[in-house]
Amino acid sequence: LDTKELRFYNRIEGLQNNTVLGMSYHQGNLWLALDKGIDKLDLDSPLKFFTDHSGELGAVYDIEEFKAKTYLASNTGVHTFQNGKMRLLEGSQDHVWNLEIVDDQLFVNHNTGIYQVQNDQFIPVKKRTGSFCIVQVPGSESLYLLGEYTGISIYDQITGKVREIEGVNFPVKQIVFENDEVLWAAHPYEGLYRITHNNFQNVEVQKLPALGETENYRVNLYKLNGQIICFVNANWYRYNPFKETFEEFKEFKDLKGFRLLQDTSDYFVFNNEEDGSILFTDFDKSKLALSASLLDNRLVKANENLIRPNDSTYYITLNDGFAKLDFSAFQVMDSEEWESVAFIKKFGDNDDYYDLTSSPTLKYRTSGNIRVQVGAPDLNLDELSYRLKGEEEYTGKIGSDGWLNLRNLSYGDYALEIIHESEQDSEKVLAKYSFAIAPPWYLSAWMKALYVLLFIALIAVVFLINRKKLRKHQQKLEEKFENEHQERLARIEHDRLVNEIDLKRKELANTTMMAAKKNEVLMEIQSELSKDQNSFSNQYRMKHIMNKINAAVKSKDEWKVFETNFNEVHEDFFKDILAEYPKLSSKDLKLCSYLKMNLSSKEIAPLMGISVRGVEVHRYRLRKKMALESDVNLTKFLIKNF
Repeated sequence: LDTKELRFYNRIEGLQNNTVLGMSYHQGNLWLALDKGIDKLDLDSPLKFFTDHSGELGAVYDIEEFKAKTYLASNTGVHTFQNGKMRLLEGSQDHVWNLEIVDDQLFVNHNTGIYQVQNDQFIPVKKRTGSFCIVQVPGSESLYLLGEYTGISIYDQITGKVREIEGVNFPVKQIVFENDEVLWAAHPYEGLYRITHNNFQNVEVQKLPALGETENYRVNLYKLNGQIICFVNANWYRYNPFKETFEEFKEFKDLKGFRLLQDTSDYFVFNNEEDGSILFTDFDKSKLALSASLLDNRLVKANENLIRPNDSTYYITLNDGFAKLDFSAFQVMDSEEWESVAFIKKFGDNDDYYDLTSSPTLKYRTSGNIRVQVGAPDLNLDELSYRLKGEEEYTGKIGSDGWLNLRNLSYGDYALEIIHESEQDSEKVLAKYSFAIAPPWYLSAWMKALYVLLFIALIAVVFLINRKKLRKHQQKLEEKFENEHQERLARIEHDRLVNEIDLKRKELANTTMMAAKKNEVLMEIQSELSKDQNSFSNQYRMKHIMNKINAAVKSKDEWKVFETNFNEVHEDFFKDILAEYPKLSSKDLKLCSYLKMNLSSKEIAPLMGISVRGVEVHRYRLRKKMALESDVNLTKFLIKNF
């Protein structure tokens, strides 16, 4: 409202789709409810995206602003970009490696050759083979070296002639001049070469040996402060012309794995090959990091590129468009980032989650996998790390999902710190949490006290043994007679109890079998009467007899007698089984008692007044109530466990 500036966001700027169903503003972010998803729009973000959802643009490799127009080099050709609209230059279709402005002329390194752009016309310079780069020869205004798929060519802009340099018959992706007679060439994949010449005649090519333990794969060449620098196998090297060999480049020793993208008078820009982040540094006080997650991990892998058209703007090439970075706004955002907070959302072990306002003591047996969830509203979680202080110190990264797992810690006191590194390389602890792990039971305070008592007791026992040794010898015979007497009494009592139990078992078995036989006979009589039921003239009398037989079969008095005798033999059986399975009915208990006596279904049927099939059905239902597996024998289970 103050500046009258209108900003327009749609799929080109990165929205998932253009149908906005609802909006909510909160702390500098505009939340959008879309037809297909939810987006968060950071209105103060220093990044602005151009995204090509059509696939026409493809992956962008380079960007140049030339004569009031923006040109995009991609794997589909050269495109102009103005007012949010994109147009493909006629004839530029195919892969484009980069764009070079040399002596106020725009050159295109193309898969089919090298071209020049004039008034949006795609004019060929050489079309015999593809090209990677073009470099102006130092001290000359019209001569250019072309790094091509098949070697190096020299191009005279005045005459328009192109000739190949003899002796260089390998692909050349980069060319750097050491002096007027020496230049360096980098193969796209296979090595580094030093080329000497006399006005590009009498060419001698020397391939350098591996700089490290592996071959020189994907070498990157630079000339910094008059020195030849190379980045290979994640390490930095400097050429020493006196020793004619490469040595460690100590100025960049802390930048292992960081490839240089851009060097200017105020900032060097590196790409971290491991996590994809972009680092801005002046090697003094300022150090700013742009994480790959802020770019949605859309950098062109192994061909990351960053272009600086002016002091406050950077273009970053992406695999489906490009991003525009307002560097001044990015500096402000990064300077305020230290004020952001992180906090622990959840802390738990294999057993449960714990109160975050206390310092819990975890059980040793449940502390094998401690789970911690970290929240950081204004930070990227993958930028956070942790430090765990105890008897030993552990450090590591926190995953992008915010979860941290601490496994198999020893017992003791611990302090967990959530850390974020600022641009000055200083660590800031954003959150702390203290906890302890109790020692295992055999090392607990009570057990240690017990060990002490046992040790004291052992000493006392040894002392008493030595003191009473003589006395025990004197009492040996007396104790022997006493022990024999007690053993004899115990044996007699044991035999008496065993005989008594055996007698009761036999009585119980006999009475049970007699009852079973009686019920079986009654049920057979009942069955026979049922068969000839219609032959009786007095059906009422017949029904009365049948009821009496049925009552005799299911007599509760017989069950009470059986229950009393059963309890004498198997004390607490019903109490124990009901404690384990409280939902069992009285009928279930009857069946359990018969099974405890190891009776078969055929023997149980008359006792319960049901058929053998009915007993089997009842046994099946009992198994279901007791939740027994199919391979578990119900009778053996009851005999063994109750």
